[in-house]
Amino acid sequence: MACEVKSFGNILDFRKVQEYFGLGHDDTWLNAINYAISPTGETIALAQGEKLAFLSTCWDSRSNENMYALSWCGELENANQIVTSLICLPMTHVVRSTDVDWTCVAVGLTSGMVLFYTDAGVKLFSQCCQEDPVLGIKLLSPPRHSEVDALFYIIYSNCMCFINGQDILPILANCRHNMQRGALERSGYPTADVVPFQKFKFKRQRESIINDAAIVTNQRTPSYDYIVQQSIAHGYFAKVQATPARSSQVLAAGAEPYLGFFQAEEGYKTVSLGEVAKDVIGMAYKNLRGVWFRRPQEEQVAEQTPLPRKEAPMRTRCRLYDGKRDGLSLIIAPGGKLAAVTDNLDRVMLVDTQQAIILRVWKGYRDAQCAFVPIKERSVRGIKTHRRKALFLVIYAPRLGCLDIWALQNGPKVAAFTVCKSGQLVYNNHSPMGTPGGQSRKSPSINHCLFLDPTDGSLKEVLIPFHYALSETNSQTSRDIEMLRQLRNQLRSLTHAGEDRQQQIAAIAQLAGKLETLEVRQQCLEMLLKSKRLQPELFQAIVNAFAQANDLQTPDDASREFLHQIENYKRLTDLYLTLGRFKQESSDGVRTPIELLELSDADLVTINQLVILLENDAEKPAPPREVSFQLKNTHNVEEFVDYLSIFNIEMPQCVTLLPEKIDKYGSVSNDLLGHFFARGLSFEQFKLWAAQACIPSKDLLTLVIYFWLDKPFKYANCDEVVENMSRIAAMVRAICELEGEHIHDYAYNAISPWWQQVRELLLESKQFSGLLVAIVCKTVATQLWRNRRDGSCDEGVDEEERWETISHDEAQWGLLTGKLEDVSVLGAILSQPKMSREPVGPELPYESPDCSLKNILSSGKGIVSELTAKWLNSSRLHPALIVEITPPENETDDEKPAKSKPKVKVTELAKEAELEGDDDMETGQELEPGQPCEPLEPVLERLALLRAHFPFSLESGVLLSLMAWQHMVHWSKQLASLDHMRAALLCLAQFRTPDWALKHGICCMLWQATLKYPLQAAAKLMQKVGRLPVDKMCQQDLDMSAALVPEFLELCLDFLQHFTSSLEHDKRELRFEQALSEGQLPVQFLALQQHNALPQLLQLHTQLCSVLHFIAMFQLRLPRPLTTLFDALANKAFLTDINKELPYALPPPDLVLQEQRTQFLCNAVAATMDLIREDLEQLYILDHVFYMAKICALADSWQLDKLPILRRQVVELYAFGYDAEAQVLLHDISEDEELGRLLLEIAGRRLNLYAEGSQTAFLKIASVGHQLLAYLDNLKEPGTGQSITIAATKPEEIDVAALDKLLTHAYKCLSRRETRHLVTAAQMYNAVRMLQT
Repeated sequence: MACEVKSFGNILDFRKVQEYFGLGHDDTWLNAINYAISPTGETIALAQGEKLAFLSTCWDSRSNENMYALSWCGELENANQIVTSLICLPMTHVVRSTDVDWTCVAVGLTSGMVLFYTDAGVKLFSQCCQEDPVLGIKLLSPPRHSEVDALFYIIYSNCMCFINGQDILPILANCRHNMQRGALERSGYPTADVVPFQKFKFKRQRESIINDAAIVTNQRTPSYDYIVQQSIAHGYFAKVQATPARSSQVLAAGAEPYLGFFQAEEGYKTVSLGEVAKDVIGMAYKNLRGVWFRRPQEEQVAEQTPLPRKEAPMRTRCRLYDGKRDGLSLIIAPGGKLAAVTDNLDRVMLVDTQQAIILRVWKGYRDAQCAFVPIKERSVRGIKTHRRKALFLVIYAPRLGCLDIWALQNGPKVAAFTVCKSGQLVYNNHSPMGTPGGQSRKSPSINHCLFLDPTDGSLKEVLIPFHYALSETNSQTSRDIEMLRQLRNQLRSLTHAGEDRQQQIAAIAQLAGKLETLEVRQQCLEMLLKSKRLQPELFQAIVNAFAQANDLQTPDDASREFLHQIENYKRLTDLYLTLGRFKQESSDGVRTPIELLELSDADLVTINQLVILLENDAEKPAPPREVSFQLKNTHNVEEFVDYLSIFNIEMPQCVTLLPEKIDKYGSVSNDLLGHFFARGLSFEQFKLWAAQACIPSKDLLTLVIYFWLDKPFKYANCDEVVENMSRIAAMVRAICELEGEHIHDYAYNAISPWWQQVRELLLESKQFSGLLVAIVCKTVATQLWRNRRDGSCDEGVDEEERWETISHDEAQWGLLTGKLEDVSVLGAILSQPKMSREPVGPELPYESPDCSLKNILSSGKGIVSELTAKWLNSSRLHPALIVEITPPENETDDEKPAKSKPKVKVTELAKEAELEGDDDMETGQELEPGQPCEPLEPVLERLALLRAHFPFSLESGVLLSLMAWQHMVHWSKQLASLDHMRAALLCLAQFRTPDWALKHGICCMLWQATLKYPLQAAAKLMQKVGRLPVDKMCQQDLDMSAALVPEFLELCLDFLQHFTSSLEHDKRELRFEQALSEGQLPVQFLALQQHNALPQLLQLHTQLCSVLHFIAMFQLRLPRPLTTLFDALANKAFLTDINKELPYALPPPDLVLQEQRTQFLCNAVAATMDLIREDLEQLYILDHVFYMAKICALADSWQLDKLPILRRQVVELYAFGYDAEAQVLLHDISEDEELGRLLLEIAGRRLNLYAEGSQTAFLKIASVGHQLLAYLDNLKEPGTGQSITIAATKPEEIDVAALDKLLTHAYKCLSRRETRHLVTAAQMYNAVRMLQT
């Protein structure tokens, strides 16, 4: 990479500004104005006379360049003033030190006034420090990692004024803040009319003239230099402070002297730690001497420290006189150690500011403009660099129209550019204000050197590579780094096609061939392998360029290792491109005929079975069409990079596969070999290419196997499968021939290592593809061994030993193919979710499982049952359909009967399963004659086929257990989805009696894992509020709404009934297929390991759940129901495990508890009356009967007398007017006095209501007797909570005949004993008789 002058931005209003200044016809108008550019590039300030113009930057997305547009132009308030100098000061925020908030423009005038403007042209502040024309305004930024403040200074002809950055920065920020608010008065930071400043005068002798000046540094000088300076300044007896005072080194250029080195002492000193300790010890000594020796303390005379003065002379350090030479301009290099001075004799001098020495002189630069450019050595990841820095001097000669770049201090001219003669070189050496030097964050980048070109109205920057500062021997790494960056840029601009692409690839390869250092070459390879634009042709060109380098032939170990990598990459790329080109050349050719593979009948049946199972993939809706473009003769970048990444290229003359990249084998082999198999090319040529690529045969066989395993199974019939298997067999045979006799190199009666490696690969095959590959490899292995046996001349080995060897290896293939057949059928079925024709229950999320042989055989004995249960749940098949009539027969351990069954078709097995399912379902329905048979359930067809391969793992009891478990686990994550809980209970209802042990065990697990804690939470909540909680409380504690709580409790009751019914069960043993290995314990095994639940605890929890259900269902109110209806020991038992023995015995309930329970059930009976509905002449009473059965069951569980409960039912039926139903129930209960009293009260209330509608009826009733009238009047008074209210509200609703029957039953009950209500009943009966007449 070479030096260049690159465009930095374009000035859109360049001509407009020229016309504004009135210099439209002057080509050299930039020489007549003052200008300044922000070091961060945001603002350009131009001034001529009393006119000002500010330009701000903006980004043009079309041209991808910075554009400067005129943001403000105007004139000074005083038209008599003239602008003499400008400077742009970027301002940063204290917190965000990397962002430039705004730019302040400082303007110096002939009157000595300095004005401060915003970049929008708003005047902020002004101050006059000296009534002389301002020669310049500059800013000294603190060095990095320093706590020194920035120093703003103004240069006059006889003095300099210093202003600390911390003094002026808050004032400017405050003024801008007030301006933005539009406030008339300043607020916030207290400002003064004048910013504090210090003035330092030059000592002028011999009529000296100051043209330019600059502060070199304002840091504290070293102690030795300070002592020397003080001795020279004040003589031999000068008093020197221990800590030097802070001072600024000033360099001035002009006439008499040509150069002056001055020192401006700021008048204060920094106190060191040693001085503080010395003063403390002295003060302590004086105090102790006064206490011990009673000497008066000496009066302390304060040392007079000179105060800072506003005006002070600068001390002259040294001067350089030259009578004919006048210094015109002065610039300071970054760091302040060097300076460049231009004069009137066409010279440019390089000055050492620390030693006051002129280091170098350049001649022939009239009216020169100079700028320093610091360059850092760039680093590249992975390449060690020293992070060095270099400094260049840029000299612009307007008369010559050239821009020269010099390396300092003794370096040559590194570059020269021809530019326009009317431009201006802009140099900035200050950083944004507001960023402390010790700021740890990254500071904004500074543009030190910019060139203002008026010919095209642009701003240009000078770019210099670091290696130009080095000698030839030391610049190789830096030069290579720059070329690597250039190569990266060319790679980004690489086109996709056309002749230009080939030229670009050649240019990139030529540039890569110029790289000389080994580290950069390695970094280049790493960059290419990570690039998104890498193509095989480009990589091949670069690798060939590296391989042709002469310096790699050295005996260095690193070079030799890199050469091996390059050669291996070259072989891999050649193989990739060869297969790709051959693919394109033969795209129109005819397929090469392949000899079909000879397969056995059993293999053909298995293949046909897979085709039938997987043919439903074609019925799936096609994915939406997507438009994609593939350019001709191009390759996928990611595929090629993955292809290179799977190989180990470190070994010489050998390229092997990396085991850790096994996940990419399938995609890489598909990209590499897919079209080769599709076109049916010559395998002889493939063997030649593979030998040239130096890839071992076993790795080639691995790629071929992964190609087949990763290939999707899309075949319409068995013939297509056999054809593709024949192609893969031909490839396997060709690779075996490439390997040679090493395949048969193993001991007698041993297993072939070559084919054993293949079998280990097939263990990890996904689903059904591994079975086809196993059949192919088994057939090829058999054919190769037979050919070797037929061609062998060894007669020393008899035929029996050969047969045993063949049988041993073939036995391994037989075992593998048998396992793969089972797993293939399992994977083919479970990979396709199948929906039942009559779906039942909710749907569970389903993902196709990993059915590789290794995963199935190593995931434990319950993996097949678990995966099948998930598949059945996703199909939403009714659980009753999966139940067999009888369990599978007991089979021997070697499973010979199961394996010796002849193969049957899928439809036959499905028919058997369907018949079994129909017989098992107790529906009682029979097909009518002539009624067509329903089509077979496809889910049952596949389940029957799976049971043929896994008879033990897919027993109905095991499947039902897992299905219930999966539904309940899903419900526990979403308690509001009660459909899953209902589906689990449906599965529990289908268990056969021999499987009740599994049912009981899975109930124990479900109770502990899912139901126990939600039920306890519901109990605690109802115990707290005494009724069904409001919706907010239910959502907070139960994660379900209040409307779902009754249904949830009812389902809990059903679960407990299933739990209780399975207490009495026989012993159950689990059996698994021999192929399944030990691993994670299956759920069904854990279920059988559970201890039986305690009947006493089951009964107690059933009672609790019933109570909670009644409260939630009928909206009953019962304060603290758990402590009211259960004793303390029962409440304590609620928190224990249901299958753990209690350490205490539950006591029988006392009379008070029995009475409370009876009253609770009576209230529940009264609440069930709301369930009776009447529609015209139809009465719906089944719901009432259903819940009355539950109430009676709870009463039996509590061992209560059911007579009060049944009596309350009869009374409530009469109260609601259901006399016919109540009369039926009267025969089931005993007629006692209490029942008669209640019936008499109901009859009296009916009679009162009837009398209210007729005066005649009331008179008839009153004529019967005073006792009846008094009884009826008492019923009209507000009753207590024990009184009964009838449902009728109008006199017309009272049936006198029904009232007569009611009184008859009441009289019968009361006549059993002599009671005081018997006379009232007789009178009421007489009154009703009178009303009927």
